[in-house]
Amino acid sequence: MCTGLSFKNGDHHYFGRTLDVEYYCPVSVTIVPHHYDFKFRHVSSPRNHYAMIGMGFVQDDYPLLFEAVNEKGLGMAGLALWNSCHYFPVQEGKTNVASFEIIPYILASCQNVQEAKDALQNINITDEMFTKGQPNSPLHWLISDENESIVLESTKDGVHVCENPYQVLTNEPPFPFHEMNLNYYCNVSNHIENFDRSRFAREVPNFKHIGAGLGTTQLPGGLDPISRFVRVAYLSMNSVTQDTEQSNVSQFFHILQGVSQPLGANQNKPNDYEYTQYTCCINTKTLRFYYSTYDNQSLNAVDLKSENLDRNQIITYPVIHDFQVNVQNKVHKS
Repeated sequence: MCTGLSFKNGDHHYFGRTLDVEYYCPVSVTIVPHHYDFKFRHVSSPRNHYAMIGMGFVQDDYPLLFEAVNEKGLGMAGLALWNSCHYFPVQEGKTNVASFEIIPYILASCQNVQEAKDALQNINITDEMFTKGQPNSPLHWLISDENESIVLESTKDGVHVCENPYQVLTNEPPFPFHEMNLNYYCNVSNHIENFDRSRFAREVPNFKHIGAGLGTTQLPGGLDPISRFVRVAYLSMNSVTQDTEQSNVSQFFHILQGVSQPLGANQNKPNDYEYTQYTCCINTKTLRFYYSTYDNQSLNAVDLKSENLDRNQIITYPVIHDFQVNVQNKVHKS
């Protein structure tokens, strides 16, 4: 299970996600330069495309990206849609793109959400496997620029592109349910007005203000996708932070910590627990990719603009998992 977020504050815009899985996933920070040849199955691969940076792993010299942002600031992330996702066979007259190709297909040639919408008008997401015996991941996708977000879903009744004013996406069920479900939380508030009055019932005596945060008591607290969608939408849309790189990056990670999963809290089967393997945040203007991992909560960063992008080979940086502590005084040996 995962949570994706597009977050804007002032002149800054950030895109990122958590990856919540029950197994170790050997990811690395992955940079795809301008001249890498994607060799898409059914559509032409542009010879000189936008460069992109994200997290994923390289298999058979192909970048299997979990999320990425291209050099124009367009971001895209895939999140699990276990039950409702449905990919189709290749269809004549359609733009046929395999599910594992869809992120690079969009980010290679689109510089904003509007161009992504245009590119998706005739799309067919195919059910082809990357390699034989390697099942497709059932996904839907959050696509964002600094101005707007959409959700891409492929279900049994076809491909759907939904406007997403909340800038958030989690997992199953499909996005229209999450949007409808937010109506149940219309009374949640980051403050309480008129503490001397009760909204409980006219006949009930005045309640006492017993603590801060009473306006959020209706927020769901589970690790399920429905609860996480509501919490991150609330935390993001009520965010207050200074308009600086440091403050915004810190705030982004704090928001996603609101849905972080520690080992043991979410058990799928005996000795099988989902946990937040990594959290990432990409500044879509500076193109600096920040990440933290389960054991290494210190922030690490890779800059897309620091690389030579006029090449044809994928660039990867191993993820730093080692536990890191900044000790401020001398450690005395006993």
